[in-house]
Amino acid sequence: MTDKISSRKGYIAAEFLNSTHRISGEVNLRNQPLVDTLNDTISTFVTGENIYISPIEEPATFIAQYPTGKLRKETISMVVVPREEDGLARHTIYHNATTQPITYNIFAVLPGFEVHGGVRLTAMLDVDNMLMQSIDRFITIYRATATVVNRPEVQFSGGAILLNRQQVTLFCIDKAAST
Repeated sequence: MTDKISSRKGYIAAEFLNSTHRISGEVNLRNQPLVDTLNDTISTFVTGENIYISPIEEPATFIAQYPTGKLRKETISMVVVPREEDGLARHTIYHNATTQPITYNIFAVLPGFEVHGGVRLTAMLDVDNMLMQSIDRFITIYRATATVVNRPEVQFSGGAILLNRQQVTLFCIDKAAST
Protein backbone atom coordinates (compact mmCIF):
# COMPACT_ATOMS: atom_id res chain seq x y z
CA MET A 1 0.00 0.00 0.00
CA THR A 2 1.20 3.46 -0.81
CA ASP A 3 0.74 5.41 2.38
CA LYS A 4 3.87 7.49 2.09
CA ILE A 5 3.36 11.07 1.03
CA SER A 6 6.61 12.62 -0.09
CA SER A 7 8.08 15.08 2.36
CA ARG A 8 9.74 16.89 -0.54
CA LYS A 9 7.79 19.91 -1.74
CA GLY A 10 6.50 19.46 -5.28
CA TYR A 11 7.05 15.67 -5.29
CA ILE A 12 4.68 12.74 -4.93
CA ALA A 13 5.49 9.23 -3.71
CA ALA A 14 3.99 6.52 -5.93
CA GLU A 15 4.19 2.84 -6.79
CA PHE A 16 4.52 2.02 -10.49
CA LEU A 17 3.32 -1.51 -11.23
CA ASN A 18 3.57 -3.83 -14.19
CA SER A 19 3.08 -7.59 -14.42
CA THR A 20 6.60 -8.33 -13.15
CA HIS A 21 7.78 -5.47 -10.92
CA ARG A 22 6.82 -2.90 -8.32
CA ILE A 23 8.85 0.30 -8.71
CA SER A 24 8.47 2.68 -5.79
CA GLY A 25 9.76 6.22 -5.93
CA GLU A 26 9.04 9.91 -6.05
CA VAL A 27 8.13 12.07 -9.04
CA ASN A 28 8.63 15.80 -9.39
CA LEU A 29 5.18 17.15 -10.26
CA ARG A 30 6.48 20.30 -11.95
CA ASN A 31 3.27 22.18 -11.07
CA GLN A 32 0.93 19.67 -12.70
CA PRO A 33 -0.94 16.58 -11.48
CA LEU A 34 0.84 13.21 -11.90
CA VAL A 35 -1.91 11.87 -14.17
CA ASP A 36 -1.39 14.84 -16.50
CA THR A 37 2.34 14.07 -16.63
CA LEU A 38 1.56 10.43 -17.47
CA ASN A 39 -0.96 11.47 -20.15
CA ASP A 40 1.45 13.95 -21.76
CA THR A 41 2.16 12.46 -25.21
CA ILE A 42 5.19 14.66 -25.83
CA SER A 43 7.36 12.56 -23.52
CA THR A 44 7.69 8.77 -23.55
CA PHE A 45 9.26 8.50 -20.09
CA VAL A 46 8.59 9.83 -16.60
CA THR A 47 11.55 10.39 -14.28
CA GLY A 48 11.46 8.84 -10.84
CA GLU A 49 13.75 9.57 -7.92
CA ASN A 50 14.68 7.44 -4.88
CA ILE A 51 13.72 4.32 -6.85
CA TYR A 52 13.22 0.94 -5.14
CA ILE A 53 12.55 -2.13 -7.29
CA SER A 54 10.95 -5.36 -6.13
CA PRO A 55 9.30 -8.39 -7.77
CA ILE A 56 5.54 -7.88 -8.04
CA GLU A 57 4.83 -11.11 -6.16
CA GLU A 58 7.26 -10.20 -3.34
CA PRO A 59 6.87 -6.43 -2.92
CA ALA A 60 8.74 -6.35 0.43
CA THR A 61 11.90 -7.79 -1.19
CA PHE A 62 13.98 -5.02 -2.75
CA ILE A 63 16.24 -6.24 -5.55
CA ALA A 64 17.73 -2.84 -6.37
CA GLN A 65 17.75 0.82 -5.38
CA TYR A 66 18.78 3.81 -7.51
CA PRO A 67 18.78 7.59 -7.02
CA THR A 68 16.95 8.12 -10.35
CA GLY A 69 15.31 6.11 -13.10
CA LYS A 70 13.27 6.61 -16.26
CA LEU A 71 9.96 4.74 -16.47
CA ARG A 72 8.50 4.10 -19.93
CA LYS A 73 4.87 5.25 -19.69
CA GLU A 74 3.38 2.69 -22.08
CA THR A 75 4.76 -0.24 -20.04
CA ILE A 76 3.36 0.97 -16.71
CA SER A 77 0.20 -1.01 -15.95
CA MET A 78 -0.87 1.27 -13.13
CA VAL A 79 0.32 3.81 -10.59
CA VAL A 80 -0.81 3.70 -6.96
CA VAL A 81 -0.95 7.08 -5.19
CA PRO A 82 -1.71 7.68 -1.50
CA ARG A 83 -4.62 10.13 -1.61
CA GLU A 84 -7.70 10.55 -3.81
CA GLU A 85 -6.72 14.10 -4.72
CA ASP A 86 -3.37 12.77 -6.01
CA GLY A 87 -5.31 11.10 -8.84
CA LEU A 88 -7.10 14.21 -10.09
CA ALA A 89 -6.29 15.55 -13.53
CA ARG A 90 -6.25 19.31 -14.04
CA HIS A 91 -9.34 19.16 -16.32
CA THR A 92 -11.15 17.04 -13.70
CA ILE A 93 -10.50 19.64 -11.02
CA TYR A 94 -12.14 22.35 -13.15
CA HIS A 95 -14.91 20.07 -14.46
CA ASN A 96 -15.94 18.94 -10.96
CA ALA A 97 -16.25 22.55 -9.82
CA THR A 98 -19.42 22.95 -11.90
CA THR A 99 -20.90 19.43 -12.10
CA GLN A 100 -21.36 16.99 -9.24
CA PRO A 101 -20.06 13.61 -10.49
CA ILE A 102 -21.46 10.24 -9.45
CA THR A 103 -19.09 7.48 -8.30
CA TYR A 104 -19.67 4.05 -9.86
CA ASN A 105 -18.06 0.81 -8.70
CA ILE A 106 -15.69 -0.76 -11.20
CA PHE A 107 -13.78 -3.98 -11.74
CA ALA A 108 -10.90 -4.08 -14.21
CA VAL A 109 -8.56 -6.81 -15.42
CA LEU A 110 -5.04 -5.99 -16.58
CA PRO A 111 -2.23 -8.47 -17.27
CA GLY A 112 -1.47 -10.02 -13.87
CA PHE A 113 -3.94 -7.84 -11.90
CA GLU A 114 -7.54 -7.40 -10.84
CA VAL A 115 -8.56 -3.90 -9.75
CA HIS A 116 -11.57 -2.83 -7.68
CA GLY A 117 -12.51 0.77 -7.00
CA GLY A 118 -14.67 3.60 -8.26
CA VAL A 119 -14.82 6.03 -11.14
CA ARG A 120 -16.45 9.46 -11.05
CA LEU A 121 -18.68 10.23 -14.00
CA THR A 122 -21.36 12.79 -14.73
CA ALA A 123 -23.37 10.16 -16.65
CA MET A 124 -23.10 6.47 -17.56
CA LEU A 125 -22.54 7.55 -21.16
CA ASP A 126 -19.13 8.84 -20.06
CA VAL A 127 -17.87 5.23 -19.80
CA ASP A 128 -17.58 4.83 -23.57
CA ASN A 129 -15.88 8.20 -23.83
CA MET A 130 -13.45 7.33 -21.03
CA LEU A 131 -12.52 3.91 -22.43
CA MET A 132 -12.75 4.25 -26.19
CA GLN A 133 -12.65 7.87 -27.25
CA SER A 134 -10.43 9.56 -24.68
CA ILE A 135 -6.93 10.60 -25.68
CA ASP A 136 -5.81 10.09 -22.08
CA ARG A 137 -3.72 6.97 -21.51
CA PHE A 138 -4.37 6.77 -17.75
CA ILE A 139 -7.78 6.52 -16.04
CA THR A 140 -8.18 7.47 -12.37
CA ILE A 141 -9.82 4.84 -10.16
CA TYR A 142 -10.64 6.06 -6.64
CA ARG A 143 -10.41 4.15 -3.33
CA ALA A 144 -8.82 1.37 -5.34
CA THR A 145 -7.15 -1.97 -4.66
CA ALA A 146 -5.08 -3.95 -7.16
CA THR A 147 -4.66 -7.66 -6.47
CA VAL A 148 -1.88 -9.76 -8.01
CA VAL A 149 -3.76 -12.63 -9.69
CA ASN A 150 -1.10 -15.29 -9.00
CA ARG A 151 -0.74 -14.21 -5.35
CA PRO A 152 -4.12 -12.86 -4.13
CA GLU A 153 -2.61 -12.05 -0.74
CA VAL A 154 -0.45 -9.41 -2.47
CA GLN A 155 -2.51 -6.25 -2.80
CA PHE A 156 -1.74 -2.61 -3.50
CA SER A 157 -4.16 0.03 -2.27
CA GLY A 158 -4.31 3.79 -2.40
CA GLY A 159 -6.57 6.78 -2.49
CA ALA A 160 -6.35 6.40 -6.25
CA ILE A 161 -4.89 4.08 -8.84
CA LEU A 162 -4.07 5.42 -12.29
CA LEU A 163 -4.82 2.60 -14.78
CA ASN A 164 -3.13 2.44 -18.14
CA ARG A 165 -6.20 2.33 -20.40
CA GLN A 166 -4.22 0.60 -23.16
CA GLN A 167 -3.52 -2.36 -20.88
CA VAL A 168 -7.10 -2.91 -19.68
CA THR A 169 -8.35 -6.31 -20.85
CA LEU A 170 -11.79 -6.06 -19.19
CA PHE A 171 -13.56 -3.09 -17.64
CA CYS A 172 -16.87 -3.60 -15.82
CA ILE A 173 -18.95 -0.86 -14.22
CA ASP A 174 -21.78 -1.28 -11.73
CA LYS A 175 -24.69 0.86 -12.83
CA ALA A 176 -25.66 1.37 -9.19
CA ALA A 177 -23.74 4.28 -7.77
CA SER A 178 -21.54 3.54 -4.77
CA THR A 179 -22.08 5.37 -1.54
